[in-house]
Amino acid sequence: MIETLGVLLAGGQSRRFGSPKAFATYKGKEFWEYSLQALKSSTESQAIISHPSLIEKFKKQTNIKVLYDDPIVQGKGPLAGIYTAMKDEKAEWFVFLSCDIPLITDKVLSTLLTYRSEGAKIIIPKINGELHPLIGIYHYSIQSVVEKQLLNNELKMMSLFEKVPVYYVLQHQLGVESKIFSNINSPNDYVEILKNDKIAESD
Repeated sequence: MIETLGVLLAGGQSRRFGSPKAFATYKGKEFWEYSLQALKSSTESQAIISHPSLIEKFKKQTNIKVLYDDPIVQGKGPLAGIYTAMKDEKAEWFVFLSCDIPLITDKVLSTLLTYRSEGAKIIIPKINGELHPLIGIYHYSIQSVVEKQLLNNELKMMSLFEKVPVYYVLQHQLGVESKIFSNINSPNDYVEILKNDKIAESD
């Protein structure tokens, strides 16, 4: 069993975005490449949880292992991806990262990993009062709790946080800007991040 496995979560259907957002581009790279780069810099090994329709595309672009949600839990959101990774792979800690945060850096993940000694089973950022469960560190021992939630169709991440010890890392502990955590969920979010870049370049 390795100590840390980085898992890129790209199993969603991107309904709000209108196309697979993992493959949207930002500064010449696709979104998923930023997340994978951060994972490679902070974990021993990596895997991708993909929507079935995107598996072949990922396989053409990377030699990282590509999985898709276990059929029993397919379509049940991020918890399904967490469960699938823990069922198929062996690691003490799983570092999960969504595919829609192109500003993410490896500093965030490496800092989160330093808080494993706090005794919690989940470690996630809490930025300006907002939780970021898909930028998080999860201990393998919670797999049975995740499985039970999925079988009960209890799909909210907050329900999981109520069942296991969680350590919330605040922005000042991470030492990064809050924009690092920007999710690109819709075309408007995408336009906004591109617009902010143009403003920054003109300053």
